[in-house]
Amino acid sequence: MSYRFETVIFVRVIAAFVLSSRVSGGCAISTDNFSETSTWKVLNDAVRHCRLVLFTGLPASGKSFLLREAVLIAKTAERRVKMIRWDIALAPFQEERILAKYPDVVDGSHPIVRRAAGHWGRQSIALWLEKNSDPTEIIIGEVPIVGNRYSEFVQTLPDQAEQVLASDSAAFFYPVPTPEVLEKLEAIRRATFAKPQHPHEAKDAPPATMDLAWRLTHEKALQLGLVAPDDVDAHGKYSEIVYRRFFDHLLQHRVSRALEVDAIYSGSGSAHDLASGFTELIATPTDAASAIAEVEMMMSAEEAAQAVQDWYKV
Repeated sequence: MSYRFETVIFVRVIAAFVLSSRVSGGCAISTDNFSETSTWKVLNDAVRHCRLVLFTGLPASGKSFLLREAVLIAKTAERRVKMIRWDIALAPFQEERILAKYPDVVDGSHPIVRRAAGHWGRQSIALWLEKNSDPTEIIIGEVPIVGNRYSEFVQTLPDQAEQVLASDSAAFFYPVPTPEVLEKLEAIRRATFAKPQHPHEAKDAPPATMDLAWRLTHEKALQLGLVAPDDVDAHGKYSEIVYRRFFDHLLQHRVSRALEVDAIYSGSGSAHDLASGFTELIATPTDAASAIAEVEMMMSAEEAAQAVQDWYKV
């Protein structure tokens, strides 16, 4: 099953998100209204034709909502959904015995843990799709990328997974909020992180991680020469141009598309309220231990740290 976007990759799509006065437990968008937008039509086409649909982008940019809507579309299309999400799939790699050897570092999980989780995630997708060849089966997931959080998914590596990730049957999306919308989304994130109304909201990226993700995006875009210093804010203020060019760089080897978010619709419930009937792609304790061992054989802790520092090199 193959899929290509109707026009060129990275075409701008306006998401007609309408601001509401009711904000309850995250940025949830009314399906009734959203289904009338061009963004919904893009997602609908991808979910109905792809075997793999993944969402990436900055924290608090709208990934969780888009993922939720993709799951709803898949259920309507009678497709069986397997989910893969960094925050959920990371849990087996944070068991006590692993953390005792590889404790968290200042910016998150230990480099060995991050590399192992990414190594497992990449291989598990290829293996699952191989074992589940029924075209009604689909993987829908969230891959943050920034800071080596499933950055392996966008790197070209000589393995079986590359055949899937680089194929027409895989689609990557990233939402691009306007500065005004991002400010509102970040405010909502701060509120829900401080007082979660859904279990997964407590696992969302904290405010410090949101700030770090943008600083890294800004810094690496300049370092790569994707934007000129004179073209961006001297203080590193959020810029749609910087964000788009950087994620276009990250996704250059994937079938991908940017979705522009210019407003918010806040309905009842949380963006984490997902339709029932899906299962998670998650490592067993044995899987996690094996992935750690495989990464240890491939690189030292110092080399893993350097690989994590180079997460943006694709």
